[in-house]
Amino acid sequence: MSVEHFAQFLTAIGHRVVRTESAYWYDASRLFLLSLPSHQTIAPEREELRALLRGGRVWGVRFPAPMEGPGKPSYQIVCDERDYGLERLSANVRSKVRRGLRRCEVTGVPFAELAAHGLAADRDTLARQGRRVRLNGRRWAQYWEAAAATRGMEGWGAFVSGDLAAFLVTVEFGDCVEFLLARSRSDHLEAYPNNALIFRVAEEMLLRRGMREITFGLESLEPVGPLDAFKFGMGFRQRPLRQRVIFHPLVRALLQPRALRAGVAKWAARHGADGAFWKKAAGLLRFAEEGGPERR
Repeated sequence: MSVEHFAQFLTAIGHRVVRTESAYWYDASRLFLLSLPSHQTIAPEREELRALLRGGRVWGVRFPAPMEGPGKPSYQIVCDERDYGLERLSANVRSKVRRGLRRCEVTGVPFAELAAHGLAADRDTLARQGRRVRLNGRRWAQYWEAAAATRGMEGWGAFVSGDLAAFLVTVEFGDCVEFLLARSRSDHLEAYPNNALIFRVAEEMLLRRGMREITFGLESLEPVGPLDAFKFGMGFRQRPLRQRVIFHPLVRALLQPRALRAGVAKWAARHGADGAFWKKAAGLLRFAEEGGPERR
């Protein structure tokens, strides 16, 4: 798949997508753009960023950058083990994977089937993580229709006694594959469907298809320790990079008072899933601060 194809997928499901010299960008957060694909480092020129920020309806941009440049020290979650297998996992995780493989059937799944049977897994996962539902009503069907029409996207499922216990959506970018969307039902977690699913698909991608690497995304703006710990337990690791968060000059001026920034963080902490926007905002502010001042 080319990045252009994935940009078309994002447009089809309602995202705003912008193209500049260095990258495609989409509204991963409200009024904030993230570069595509999110695992590829870029170093856009200052004028390119200025033009992007002045293009309207943008409070700021976020993108992964090379370690030798400016930005907050961060990481990408990757797996590039050429001999990926059970022996690469800890004894505890190996046991969970083995139990999951005994209790679950892992296979490729058409997107129409995920649309029909994946809603419970999506809602259960978001509830466990305290996150807001984004794919409501028509948007749920829209997502799967667009995925089915996009070359390089695939669906995978772990089934327990015929029930879809967990699913995964993958996206190929050349010799790299991204694990884009992972969901699981709460009533089947004792069968370890997540462990079985991630293991089998990683094995498929790295060993049978010969992909150079799998990426499971960037360091999140929000604290997600248990989620990252699960990925690391499944054989993924941190690859160092920097994340740059650059605010529009007017927004940056408004956010100068430290008390205001602290207020955003407190508001986010108090409002749980209902404060999703403010959690993202607090994360963006923290990443921008830890990245150091931007050169004008």
